[in-house]
Amino acid sequence: MYGSRYLTEHENTLMIDGVAASELAAKYGTPLYVMAERELTDRLALVRDAFLAKYPDTYASYASKALSIGAVYEQVVKHGLGIDVVTGGELYVARAAGVPAERIYFHGSNKTDEDLRYALSENVGTIVIDHAGEIAQLERLAAEERKTANVLIRIVPQVIGGAHAKIQTGGVDTKFGFSTHDDSYLEAIRSILDCGHLSLQGIHCHVGSQIQDTSLFTKTAETMMDFVGTIREQTGFTPAEVNVGGGFGIAYTEADIPLVFADTIDQVMAIIERRSSELGIKRPRVGIEPGRWIVANAGTTLYTVGAIKTVEGVRTYLSVDGGMADNIRPALYGAVYETVIANRLAGSMTEVTVVGAACESGDLVAEKAHLAKPQTGDTLAVFATGAYNYSMASNYNQFRRPAVVFVKDGVEREVVRRQSYADLVRNDLMIHQPN
Repeated sequence: MYGSRYLTEHENTLMIDGVAASELAAKYGTPLYVMAERELTDRLALVRDAFLAKYPDTYASYASKALSIGAVYEQVVKHGLGIDVVTGGELYVARAAGVPAERIYFHGSNKTDEDLRYALSENVGTIVIDHAGEIAQLERLAAEERKTANVLIRIVPQVIGGAHAKIQTGGVDTKFGFSTHDDSYLEAIRSILDCGHLSLQGIHCHVGSQIQDTSLFTKTAETMMDFVGTIREQTGFTPAEVNVGGGFGIAYTEADIPLVFADTIDQVMAIIERRSSELGIKRPRVGIEPGRWIVANAGTTLYTVGAIKTVEGVRTYLSVDGGMADNIRPALYGAVYETVIANRLAGSMTEVTVVGAACESGDLVAEKAHLAKPQTGDTLAVFATGAYNYSMASNYNQFRRPAVVFVKDGVEREVVRRQSYADLVRNDLMIHQPN
């Protein structure tokens, strides 16, 4: 099972850290996001021990877009990590959850005045400047607030990584960051250095998501240190901070070979330390931004099997009570997941196409899934859904966003409640609001 190591089998039933998946489905309803809390905390502890504690003057920011809920933030902060956010909404949730402002990095390729004023008012630790117009924009707003903002500049390292074109961000043709195939990034650095209310700390990059090749991270580290040398030579400024981003890959299916996090970090740090020595500079503060790697494998989504339809000579469709409204990734970029019948793991197997309940032909959960012969009312489990499932969920077709339940050592707790029907019309001013 390509999810948490806390997924086990007992009497032909899927157990999530000691609790039967089918019991969770019956108690909390479906669709249901279930997080194996110990998988989450084990990974946070590894980031702490293999990076933060091992290498002085480093930091790790949880890429909160992967799963931005208070129960995750609580553990992130407890383990010594910070948070990166990309919108005012993510910042609000992080602050409401008690994330210290100084541990927050504010990203985003199109920050509004409202976003930046909010970040400044909250005394966010660092703002990552993404385009030329943002320099003057942030300088103006910081001056109005009579504050000095710590900033990084995001540059494009021309290292392309990621499992799909839609999650690759390190190439020349990208909406993110300053180009490095010309001198625009150097011009931007000079502009920031001339500002009276911006304090440039260093450089940032992110090359893509779901990266399973360690060499892409080592190449990124080499490239970023090349830029440190060039920036120092051309501008006189020596970056004191280098953030190499995130994108650490996980296993969704047997076709995936996940990165070994500690080994990857050791290789990256060895390069940065060596290159710093060669440049004759103090090793910069190093940052990383793991997101998917922390939460994805901890998550399992549970559905209830509904209609089962066989098109003779073509395929059998198995419909569940969720789909693209709670997991858009298969429709968005062909993401593949492993699935099982949670209340009957073994038995006579059959091939089915698992589809969702949305009114869309493209509402696909899993194609060519081999399952124990399903029956209406069964509980279907989809593994490794902790990242970009709840966060990207929608109310399409007025589906209600599912609840989130954490399970730890045989005990479950609901951390996000399921939306009610009343929630669906709460902001609709033309509909009578229920009491």
